[in-house]
Amino acid sequence: MYYKVARDPVYSEIFMYPLEILAADTNALQRLRYLSQLVGAEYVYPGATHTRFSHSLGTMHIAGMYAEHLYDQIEKVRILRLAGLLHDIGHGPFSHQFDDVVYKRMQLDEGHDEYRKRILLEYMPGAMEKIYNRSHKKLQKAVLEDIENTLGKCSDDIKKDFKMVMESIVEVFEGEEKGTVDFGLIQGPLGADRLDFVLRDSYYAGTRGFGTGALDRLIRNSSIYKSENKELLTYNIKVIDEIYTILFGRFMMYKNVYFHKTSRAADLMIQELLDFSYRPLNLPNRVKNLETFMELTDQRIINEIEVMFENIVREYTVDSFEITKEKILNYEIDLQAIELDVVMAYEIIQKLKSRELWKTILEAPFSVEGIDPSVASQGLAMDILQKIRLRLEKAVEIAEEEDKEELSMVLSNFDEIFRVDTPYKLTLVHPEEFLKSNIYIYDSWKNKILSFDEYVRQYPAYDFMSSNLIQIVRVYVTKDIRDLLEKYNIVPKLKTELTTRW
Repeated sequence: MYYKVARDPVYSEIFMYPLEILAADTNALQRLRYLSQLVGAEYVYPGATHTRFSHSLGTMHIAGMYAEHLYDQIEKVRILRLAGLLHDIGHGPFSHQFDDVVYKRMQLDEGHDEYRKRILLEYMPGAMEKIYNRSHKKLQKAVLEDIENTLGKCSDDIKKDFKMVMESIVEVFEGEEKGTVDFGLIQGPLGADRLDFVLRDSYYAGTRGFGTGALDRLIRNSSIYKSENKELLTYNIKVIDEIYTILFGRFMMYKNVYFHKTSRAADLMIQELLDFSYRPLNLPNRVKNLETFMELTDQRIINEIEVMFENIVREYTVDSFEITKEKILNYEIDLQAIELDVVMAYEIIQKLKSRELWKTILEAPFSVEGIDPSVASQGLAMDILQKIRLRLEKAVEIAEEEDKEELSMVLSNFDEIFRVDTPYKLTLVHPEEFLKSNIYIYDSWKNKILSFDEYVRQYPAYDFMSSNLIQIVRVYVTKDIRDLLEKYNIVPKLKTELTTRW
C-alpha cells in the first residue's frame, strides 16, 4: 500500500497510509500543530512544547500496533488507526483549558469529545474530498484502494465514501458506554491515547524516567476474550508488572508534570484568559461555525486580544498612546464592560509572557475512604478560605501602620486575590476504571479471566497500589503577597492525612 513516513523521536518512524495522509492534510488536523499538548507545563518544563498533532500521530501508531496484533481484518486496522489519528480533533485552543471554560459555558459537557463527532461527520468528508481532488493521480489511486480495504468497496461518490469511513470512526468512540474492545484500544486505561501521551510527554518534559514500560510486550500479551456474546479486552497475567509500571508512570506524570503547582498556576491563568476572551472574541459563535473553529489556535487567541487592546488604547488616546495605555491598565479611564474584558485578558497575557504566575501559598494532599475525595476537597477548600479571611481581619487590627493599607486592600479584594484549585483526583490503579472499560486480566495458567479487583484479592501484595484516591487542594494568590501573609501568620497550618510527599 502507498505510504509516507513521518520521523518521530519516540517511535523513530510512523507510517502513514492514503486515508491517513488525506485526513492529516485537512485544516482540522493541521490546526493541531498550533495547539500545545501540555499548555501550562511549558512554563515549568521548557522542552514540553510539542503539539496535539504529534500526539495524534503517535496515538495512531500505537492503535495500529494493537489492531494488527488483535485483528486479522484489514478494515479493523484501517478504522482503528484513523480513530487514533482523529481522537483529538475536537480540541480547542489551549486544549483542556478550552474544555473547562469555553465548552463548559457552551454547555458541551463532554468538551472536545462531544465536538469531535460533529467535526468528523459534518466537516471531514468535504474537507477530505477537497484534498483528494487536488492530489496527484498516484495518491488518488491509492486512496481508492484504501477505501476498498476499509469499506469493502468504493462507490461513485467519494464524499459519501469518506462519510462512511467517518461514521465507522464515530462508532469506535461511541463504544465508551458499552466498554467495547475498540474503544478500549484507543482511549481505555491502557489505550493508545494514554500510552502515547505518557511516553511522549515524559520525553519532551525531560522526565523520561516516568515514561517506562515495554510497549511491545504489553500489546503482544493483549487478547480478545469472548464471553456470553460479549468481547472483552484482556491482558495476560504475565505482564501485570508491565501494566503497573505503565500506570505508575502515568501517576507520576500527573503528580509531577500535569499537576505541578506552577503548571496548574499557568493553566488556571489561561482558563481566566479564555473566560475574559469569551465575549470579545465571540467564541461561542466561532466555535459553532466549523470553518471559523478551524482558525482558532493558541496563538490566535493571544494575538487577537493584543490587537483589540491596542485598538482600545488608540480609540481613547488624545495625546500620548503610552500614557493612555498606562491609564487604561490602571483603570483610570471608564470603559465599557466588553472593553474591560479585553483589558483583563491582556493583563493575563502580559503576566504569562513575563512568567508572573500565581503563587502557591498552601497545598494539602489527602486521601479519604468511603467517599469521593473530590467532594471532600470542596469542603476543605471553603474551610481554608474562611480561616484565611478571619486571620486577615485580625491582622488588620494589629498590623503595623505601614502594612494596614495593604492588608485592607487584600481583604477588600479577597475573592480576586485568593484562588482555590482542586485538580482531578489521582490514583495509581483504580479497579473501577478497568471494570467500566471491560478490561480484564487473563490467567493463562488457569484459562480464566479476572477483574482487577479479583486479581488484587488473589495477590494482596498489590492491594496498596489500588486502594487510594488522592486529592490535592491548593490555594494560590494572584498577587505575590507571600511575605505579608507570612509576616502575620495568615496561612493556617493544616493537618491532613498525607499519603506521599509532594
